[in-house]
Amino acid sequence: MNFLQEQSANIVTDVLAYFAPRIDEEPALLLRQVESELDSLYIRYGNDWTGRGYVGDSQQEATIAALEAVRAECLSRLHKRSYG
Repeated sequence: MNFLQEQSANIVTDVLAYFAPRIDEEPALLLRQVESELDSLYIRYGNDWTGRGYVGDSQQEATIAALEAVRAECLSRLHKRSYG
């Protein structure tokens, strides 16, 4: 595993671990927070006029991937609560 892959894996693992308790406790509130953050990250990702480079792009892509996973899990939990 190269440096960027390792760094990306660490970011995803850390983000998922950070949000795991809130996914169980308050998925609706967390969903709103994560969707807002994702909106900002996607805009920032498209605005690369400062030149983040490979490392910056890799970090941002990993953060987006992790938050998308959190979003998907929140939606799944809310669906299960609504439909059993």
